[in-house]
Amino acid sequence: MGEADIAPVAFFRILYGLQLFNWFWQLYPNLTAFFTDEGIFPRRQLLAFYPDRLSLLNLVGEWWQVAAIWGFSCIVALALTVGWRTRLASFLAFVLVISFQWRNPLILDGSDLVFRFMPLWLMFTNAGDLYSIDARRHPQPPTGRGWALPIRILELQVAWIYLATGIEKLGGSLWVNGTAAYYALQLEHTFGRSWARPIAVQPLLVQLISWGTIAVELGFLPLAMIPSRWTRLIAAVAAFGLHLGILTMMNVGNFPVIMLSTLVLFLPPEWIRGFMTRTEGSLRKRLPRSVLTWREQFVAFAADRIPQSTFSARPSELLRRFSALALVVFALFVFSTAVPRQLDMLRPTGDPAGLVRFLSLDQRWDMFSPDPARADGWMLGPAQLLDGATFDLYTGGPVDNASERYSDPLYTRWVKVHERIANAGYGDYRLEYARYFCRVRNLHLRPAQVPLDSFQLIYIERVIQPPGEGPPLINRYDLWTHKC
Repeated sequence: MGEADIAPVAFFRILYGLQLFNWFWQLYPNLTAFFTDEGIFPRRQLLAFYPDRLSLLNLVGEWWQVAAIWGFSCIVALALTVGWRTRLASFLAFVLVISFQWRNPLILDGSDLVFRFMPLWLMFTNAGDLYSIDARRHPQPPTGRGWALPIRILELQVAWIYLATGIEKLGGSLWVNGTAAYYALQLEHTFGRSWARPIAVQPLLVQLISWGTIAVELGFLPLAMIPSRWTRLIAAVAAFGLHLGILTMMNVGNFPVIMLSTLVLFLPPEWIRGFMTRTEGSLRKRLPRSVLTWREQFVAFAADRIPQSTFSARPSELLRRFSALALVVFALFVFSTAVPRQLDMLRPTGDPAGLVRFLSLDQRWDMFSPDPARADGWMLGPAQLLDGATFDLYTGGPVDNASERYSDPLYTRWVKVHERIANAGYGDYRLEYARYFCRVRNLHLRPAQVPLDSFQLIYIERVIQPPGEGPPLINRYDLWTHKC
């Protein structure tokens, strides 16, 4: 069976581990709101709406219990970063990511799928045999090479994200006619950045961005999976430009950053090795000797905790062939869940589909597809305390129905929550969402603080009209009235 240089996948393991730590860290301020029974999505509602989803957080409901699992998750992310028991860390990362994701589906965005599937495929690679603590306990000096098949499957997973999303876009009209960027870049109350609007009103730039996005997404897989250094570099450079544009023009959270990281998988291995050698040399020159000594002592201590038997002898050819066949079949089964809507007949159905959902192996890559949203908006929460005082639930200040509320400079998952709560299709979620505001205040009153009595949930929708048809239209929707 073929082998490949593992430098790119080992370097990606480090980048992913660091971003996974950040992914968990970002959840900390909202552990109560998102993952406890006092929050916006109590377990009774989770089990009623998503009984077929596996999550370790189904077992706990108190803040300290959730925090304990969260703390362990951060440790797993660091273990994956430094390559300590890499395969086990990859498996645990997959389980912990899906546990937090399916504890509260209201918070999910497109980047979460990427974070879910990267450790799944890393688990099958030799990503821990280089730039890692694991490599220190190898019975023989690591060669820097490993089984090529799982690396190619990991690369295919990345490439499939582009292709599936591009095909989904072809099913709409705005990407095809070149006006998609006109709408996407003006979603400044949710995802757009303020400086993107001048670009959105330039017809030629809008067409270039819209059609260029489709070209990159449709062309990435064939260019990246051809065993050619130059086509892989072309694919990586084109995708780099795409995600750099998304990162600078839109506020969509972790997605462009994690996708930029995946591009190292397609770079020449010698580039990665040269970069790592220069980086290590620079650190040795700049860091104090005491820090370097402590690092070596820590690595030696951690390596001694890995049993020698962790590294088994080379398996027989028959076993390797069987393992390769099993992995290919498993990968094809997982990828079959990721086909675009136009090919839904290829998705698993019946019991296999139920198993796929239970294990969270299902995928759908439809970011801003088939068309981007043509409207955004913001929430208002005029509330009244028992003493008659009024304020806004979302700002804590006076109720202001006139001012527009723009997206935060840094992405927050509350954007997705509010977007879904405002959607009529999520009407069944509004009761517990409203009860959360009563619980979070009235169950934890401070001295002299007055209980919350009642409030309204209002959504102000801003509809972007087609080019040349005037300014956005403003609509008001009264979503919910609640008494605590």
